[in-house]
Amino acid sequence: MTTLVFLSPKEKRQFDSPPKLKKEERPIYFTITSDIRRTLGALKTPVTKVGFVLQLGYFKASAKFYTYNQFRANDINFVKTLLGINEDLDFSSYQNTAPAKHRQRILKLLDWTPFDTLKEHVQHHIALLTQQQLTPPQILLSAADFCWKNKIEVPSYHTLSTLITDSFNNFEDKLIGTLADALTDKHSLLLDEYISQSADERGSRPPLTKLRRINQSLRALDIKNNVETCETFAKHYYEFEDVIDKLALTDQASEYFAVWVQKADTFQLQQFPDPNKAYLHLLAYFKHQYYCRQDALVDIFLKSAQSTLNAANKSQTKNEHKSRSERNKAIKALSKAHKDAKTLVKQIALIVKATQDAPHEKVQKIETLIDDYEAQQNELEKLKLAEFEKQLDSELKNQSYYDALESLSLKIQRKVSSILKILVFNEDTSDAHLLEAIEHFKSTDGNLGSTPPLDFLSEKENAVFEDNGPFRISLYKVLLFIHVSQGIKSGRLNLKYSYRYRAIQEYLIDSQIWHQQKERLLKIAGLEKFADGVAYLETLKETLNKTYETVNKRYLDGENELLKIDEQGQVTIRTPRTDYDDTEFIANSLSTTGHISILQILNEVNAVSDFAKCFKHHSVKHSKMKPALEAIMAGIIGKGCNIGIRKLASISVGISEDSLVNTVNWCFDLKNIQSANTKIVEIINRLALANVFKRDPDHLHSSSDGRKVIVAVDSLHANYSYKYFGKDKGVAIYTFIDERHILFHSTVISASDREAAFVIDGLLQNDVVRSHIHSTDTHGFTESIFAATHFIDTAFAPRLKRIGNQTLYGFAAKSTYQKRGYAIVPSRSINHKLILRNWDDILRFMATIKLKHTSASQLFKRLSSYAKDHPLYQALKEFGRIIKTNFILTYYDDLELRQRIEKQLNKIELSNKFSKAVFFANNQEFQEGTKEEQEIATACKVLIQNTIVLWNYLYLSQQLVEMNDDEKIEALSSIKKGSLISWRHVNLQGEYDFTAPAANESEFDLERIYSLKVS
Repeated sequence: MTTLVFLSPKEKRQFDSPPKLKKEERPIYFTITSDIRRTLGALKTPVTKVGFVLQLGYFKASAKFYTYNQFRANDINFVKTLLGINEDLDFSSYQNTAPAKHRQRILKLLDWTPFDTLKEHVQHHIALLTQQQLTPPQILLSAADFCWKNKIEVPSYHTLSTLITDSFNNFEDKLIGTLADALTDKHSLLLDEYISQSADERGSRPPLTKLRRINQSLRALDIKNNVETCETFAKHYYEFEDVIDKLALTDQASEYFAVWVQKADTFQLQQFPDPNKAYLHLLAYFKHQYYCRQDALVDIFLKSAQSTLNAANKSQTKNEHKSRSERNKAIKALSKAHKDAKTLVKQIALIVKATQDAPHEKVQKIETLIDDYEAQQNELEKLKLAEFEKQLDSELKNQSYYDALESLSLKIQRKVSSILKILVFNEDTSDAHLLEAIEHFKSTDGNLGSTPPLDFLSEKENAVFEDNGPFRISLYKVLLFIHVSQGIKSGRLNLKYSYRYRAIQEYLIDSQIWHQQKERLLKIAGLEKFADGVAYLETLKETLNKTYETVNKRYLDGENELLKIDEQGQVTIRTPRTDYDDTEFIANSLSTTGHISILQILNEVNAVSDFAKCFKHHSVKHSKMKPALEAIMAGIIGKGCNIGIRKLASISVGISEDSLVNTVNWCFDLKNIQSANTKIVEIINRLALANVFKRDPDHLHSSSDGRKVIVAVDSLHANYSYKYFGKDKGVAIYTFIDERHILFHSTVISASDREAAFVIDGLLQNDVVRSHIHSTDTHGFTESIFAATHFIDTAFAPRLKRIGNQTLYGFAAKSTYQKRGYAIVPSRSINHKLILRNWDDILRFMATIKLKHTSASQLFKRLSSYAKDHPLYQALKEFGRIIKTNFILTYYDDLELRQRIEKQLNKIELSNKFSKAVFFANNQEFQEGTKEEQEIATACKVLIQNTIVLWNYLYLSQQLVEMNDDEKIEALSSIKKGSLISWRHVNLQGEYDFTAPAANESEFDLERIYSLKVS
């Protein structure tokens, strides 16, 4: 089979060539230690000595070996000088046996493993990524990174590309083989019918793809249409369920094959030489559509139930205001009646206790008292009193709330009754009482009778139905809907056919595979150092106790004057302003050439990075179409600036609407746009100017934050938030930035979602930015996120606004620390037994995330939704409390850390302003309703932002190259205090002219820019 081609010839050469080391880097990589000196002593010729040192240095820099004809002249000269060799060397003799022995010695010296020894580990890693249908370039980068992390020799491009090609072919061949065995003649005939149609013309759509898209509205008629379409896909899915089960497609693979069908026309489905390939795509389409529509119907159900609850609570509040005076009257009347009755009882008691009266006299007096009491209670007052008692009893039973719910029942029934009938729940992982009630609702078609199941109701709710009156069917139904909604949210109800609402264990690595391959999976995931939970907790215990000791000593010795503790033990801390100063220097420097159009910036940056080549056809293995460059640029601007594709075509010159729509349809998926962003980030990584913003050369600081955006159309993904949107609905764009001003990840989340769940996604789901320390605002962290970031070797450092409210934990009781004279002590002890009891599940959970089996946000959202904390979630939080406490103590003590956090969060806040400027059209409101469309628009926006940042870097770098040393020092000083996020010089709006030829060559002198030295 032909090897997949996914890098350009230039990129291949770069991958297989020795690193280009700068003058100041050579002494780092080509250095002579005592071990190396002993090895050199055993070598006989200058060629072998120089060859050994060159191979060693190149390997330390790239984890790869190279042949003698690839050695760079400058590196050879440096090593010759280092070894005191003056003669000319002929390296043609340095091949075969000697280099091979040197490579073995280098691997042993550095404690690395030859690729061939652990080839199967790399193959398995590639296979996992193939199943998720990542693009070949993404898999190539991930495989190389996997080798680095596991100290495995990185092989050549040819070797990796062959492995990746074989993986794709094996994956597809296995699926095709499974289909060939599983499909019956009846199956094939049915599938052929779905593919064929009477009008066999190019451009015609398969009938199934013409079915209604998921409607984002909550109107009853639109919901009905969604249910009907779901029923259609349910029919198709169940026809082939046994075959689909045998295929065992991952969620990512199902989505990939299904999206291809959604984009394709009938001709493309019919052109496969092997019909099984068309069948594979079609079966994945059935599964994907059915799962997506079940999820969408759940979204509608949840929103409708919540809306009903909100309306009932509002109605109850309103009724309470109205009935407040009547309630007060009732309370006063009952209070008076109680006092009168109490007085009567006292008087009777006095008569009974009197010793001077005979028994018959006592009876006579008591009768007189009772007659007088009853005479005072007229019939009207008795009726009113009974009414008051009934009213208070009703309020005690919360009757007004149930009445309000009952009044809303018909409205919610019209919306969700049909949904409940079509949702399929997993019997093995769902609450039996709720399932019984749901099944009764389905089997009776909503005609419940007078004795439906009541076991799912609370004791208080059950009491409502114990009265002797007629059974309140309408109230029962609305309570059932609310319990189903709460059950789905809390994990008591789990769907069988769903991407987002399955049981937590279904998202984790299969338990049987985990127990069989745990050691290997931990190694692949880079988690082997955590394997022994007891030993690792002991290490953390020592670290935390040492931090307590250090921080307390500095405070008590008066060395931390910014920290104050009052008599109640409340902690306050002061953080002076940082040196971050968004000066005008950068903006003024960039504006010297006047305004530059966004199209020109895109073209000039593309000439440098070639990011447009990432916009490939949706098919992973074959490029069906090479889009025109102007169509790519128009698509980026149309999506990223929120103008819209069709509108951009109508206001632009040199671009046709059909060409633009077709390009966006086939080439603008999230993976392609993210790959284009990666290309730009790779260029910034190579620029010396970018490194002046790094506080620590060996560590990268990043941050993330959300920006609320109104959604102007119906959207199941959007939510109400009066604080941010008034009466409108919206979402949040959650963005990540590093200290070099690179935007390296973004996603769109519901406005009601907590941002913390998405932190891990951003840190793991990018290929080029490795964050060593990450900051968020207060709302961006939870204790479980502290735990997860620790396992991925990223220090989590959020801004703490309410210092005094943070709970500190310790491995011993509070008194133990107080005996040592500490002023800062824990208020709670760590439950290490809980952590160790669930340690294996914690490792399985983290391996699932690190191996990208399931996204962290999906796991955290599902895990944290459980009504009662899942034991795994409890253990994760408990472990996170150790990491959080250590961070808080460090935060108290380290002024520089606090200032770094503030400075980094200033950058993400500036990037949000930048985001608004780029996403300017249509009042900065999303015009797309689905999450997928919003994600693509956001990714295009970030691509434009990074393009401007890179252009700014290149422009300023070129200016610095032209300066003398004094001018350069002064300019760098100003640049360091500013931000490369500057857009005043960019013309984002106006007419877009795509007739002008795009720049094929860079306007920037990259060779000189790359040679720039800064300090």
